[in-house]
Amino acid sequence: MFSLRATESRILVVDDDINQIRRLKQILSPIGRVFFTQSGHLALEQAISVIPDVILLDIEMPDINGYEVLAQLKQHIQTCHIPVIFITAHNSITEQLTCFKNGAVDFIPKPIKAEILIARINVQLKLRARELELIELSQKSQVILNSIGDAVIATDQDGVVTFMNPPAELLVGISIQKAIGKEIEQIMPLRIGDHGPAHVNPIRICIEEKRVVGMPLNCQMMKQNGQWISVEDSAAPIITPDKEVMGAVIVFHDIHQANIMAQKMSHSLQYDQLTNLPNRFLFWERLNSEISHAEKSHKRIGLIQFDIDKFKEINHEVGFEVGDEILKKTAEAIKSQLSNNELVSRHNADEFRVIVTNLEKSGDLANFATIITKKVESIISTLPNMESFSLSSGMSVYPDDASSSEMLMLHADAALQKARIDIVSQGCCFYSEEMEQSYVLKKQYFALIKNALTDDSLVALYQPIVDASNGKLKAVEALMRINGEDGKLISPNDFIPLAEESRLIIPLGEKMIELVLAQLKHWIDDGLAPRVCINISAIQFRDPSFVPFLVEALKQYKVNPHYIELEVTESLMIQDMDNVMMDMKKLHELGITISIDDFGTGFSCLSYLKDLPVDVLKIDKSFVSQLSSDISQDVLVKTIVTLAQSLNLTSVAEGVETAEQVDILRQIGASCLQGFYFSPPVLAVEIKDKYTI
Repeated sequence: MFSLRATESRILVVDDDINQIRRLKQILSPIGRVFFTQSGHLALEQAISVIPDVILLDIEMPDINGYEVLAQLKQHIQTCHIPVIFITAHNSITEQLTCFKNGAVDFIPKPIKAEILIARINVQLKLRARELELIELSQKSQVILNSIGDAVIATDQDGVVTFMNPPAELLVGISIQKAIGKEIEQIMPLRIGDHGPAHVNPIRICIEEKRVVGMPLNCQMMKQNGQWISVEDSAAPIITPDKEVMGAVIVFHDIHQANIMAQKMSHSLQYDQLTNLPNRFLFWERLNSEISHAEKSHKRIGLIQFDIDKFKEINHEVGFEVGDEILKKTAEAIKSQLSNNELVSRHNADEFRVIVTNLEKSGDLANFATIITKKVESIISTLPNMESFSLSSGMSVYPDDASSSEMLMLHADAALQKARIDIVSQGCCFYSEEMEQSYVLKKQYFALIKNALTDDSLVALYQPIVDASNGKLKAVEALMRINGEDGKLISPNDFIPLAEESRLIIPLGEKMIELVLAQLKHWIDDGLAPRVCINISAIQFRDPSFVPFLVEALKQYKVNPHYIELEVTESLMIQDMDNVMMDMKKLHELGITISIDDFGTGFSCLSYLKDLPVDVLKIDKSFVSQLSSDISQDVLVKTIVTLAQSLNLTSVAEGVETAEQVDILRQIGASCLQGFYFSPPVLAVEIKDKYTI
């Protein structure tokens, strides 16, 4: 909270004698900043402008005298509490008494003795500082009491109300102005149970016994409109340093509202807020229960996983409000087809799962999925611009092709992925042996990822990024690889998606950062010192621990942040934009460069380029590969380069493989080039400081 206390004391001198002002300024400058005016008429205006900690005021002045000035100061709300000290040649008892009666705090006769003046002003400054501290404490306390959710009422030692915070006014049904001065029983009558006897207010007991007192669990309070509500509270006495009770405070809240809130919270933990369907937690609990029952009764269970095709594109085209409406109508349509104890739940953004118990034939599951799909598509396709809406589904059966809840979900998901890309499946697919092989391979990659976190199988390769004008090394991109059991490097395309899905990309990314920083420190010590570009997954960047980890790692390896460039993809901008922007700005302020990788292939919203601290645009190799002597193929790349130049950003062309591409990119104006034409990703020892253009 803003402090009322200034860092330097302010002293205002009001005196018509300029020589006196000069002498006072000389004496008082060591203890504060001195302001002055020679006019009594201007004294109030100057005091309002300066808001001094103390005012030195002469009595005899030509325009208006000091008593009149003091009266003006005491009448104004901004100056009435500022201490005033009279300085005058008059030294009679009568004059001194007159000064004190009019509101002065001290009286200093002329001629002035510097030591006495400083001592007396210091006393007033200390008193003023203490007063401001108490005012600030009072304001803070007021804000806290007004901000807390519980109702608070304070009384004096006789149980008469002296304070109520806004929640208390709302809960009791009376304003603080009407409540002050009334006894606590008039404001909050209490009784035991619905029709029980009156109950003594805890305020009375805590004052009498000088201890904290709670209220019975079944206690009720009558509001000012006559309505009884269940409340829970406790009261505590306010005790002076002399052990005397000067009042009490009671804090209470409406239990009924709290119970409703608890029920809402419980519901929100198990149900999706948009569709009101069971969420994945309740689904998981139900699926485990059904499989346990099926195992004992030798029954079969079917799982259908539905997914809205191209839902992200739908959101971008028609907006999130329409997207939400589609999700709600999809949920309603699926629910309308359930009749035999099936359960539907919503997972992630556009994914729905249906548990089918007591399944007789696998064909029945497929028929049911088809019926649901047609129902959903018939409803959604009637909405504007939704004529091509479609739904895909994947199915798995317990115990035919899955022996556990986890396996059943994994297999249904695998079947869904095939249904989405396999034209033959027509949007509906059962789990198969082929998928099992893919699943086994996925498990192998998962094991390799976990091993890479603890052994030396994680490898960092580096690909040079060169200056398009002269071929000099500008930076290197660090590329993550994993050594397989056969000694061959595994492509990131094989393990990065799985690492992101399992969120192991976070510890994996952290280990990669440590490898890169260690190598960069060696380069710096050897005099090479290139900037290093590190690819950061959107999942890792959004993790709350990412920024603190990176900052600490830079300190640990003693690497200047100016050597680091973080490469992020456009997908990072789609979710949680505010936090992403805050973290990017924090990193940018440290000196870290931010680049957008594969620019033009994803989100491609130009607004974030203006709002975010982006330094580099990396042109995707799919665009670069199309460059040729045919000018029509150059338009897209030239547009991105021109955009980067207009925003004062660096452009880096990726995937450069031919001399022709180099020439075209240099003519277009690309800042830097990267690709196999210069070097494939190599070990750190193979990086050079210059490459042939």
